Amino acid sequence: MIIHTLGPEATDSYRAARYYQSAHPGDIRIVLHDCFEGIIEHFDDYQGDYFMIPAAFKSCHEHLDWADIHYTHLDQLKLVTCFCYALDPLVLVRRLGATMDAAYTHPSTVALLKNYLRSIQDQSVIHYTDSKYLAYQNYKAANARYVITNQKNVQLGNNEKVERTYTPDMVWCLYQILKNR
Repeated sequence: MIIHTLGPEATDSYRAARYYQSAHPGDIRIVLHDCFEGIIEHFDDYQGDYFMIPAAFKSCHEHLDWADIHYTHLDQLKLVTCFCYALDPLVLVRRLGATMDAAYTHPSTVALLKNYLRSIQDQSVIHYTDSKYLAYQNYKAANARYVITNQKNVQLGNNEKVERTYTPDMVWCLYQILKNR
């Protein structure tokens, strides 16, 4: 069994796939991709393999979420199982004295960021990335003001502060990629 999901190993998707792998003894190999859209574009190449995605998925490249994938690809995907597996704790980090009035996040967590910015009446520009891991990398590179990422990704500097911590559960969906008929 080959499971395609989002990488790198720092992602919640990888952790969820490893959780599934440990709960289902057998020959399961996990293949990591840069973005979910890249997997979807290659369903024909992965026929017979499996695809794992969180129910909260939203794309930062196109207007696409889990429901769109589920219904658009009914003829290519068979939902095998769903399970609950918590995300690593999320943190909203604020950089004091940031040079760029910007915030980085994955589209699935943007509601958390928008609620926070609204509560403090901040107009920072929101930038989207393919993963929460990449959100943190871009936040650091841009010297941005805010980021939502997994707590394990963060190494706080002297001018940074954790403003919020979130501990969400997540529903994970495992699909088999069907052979063309």
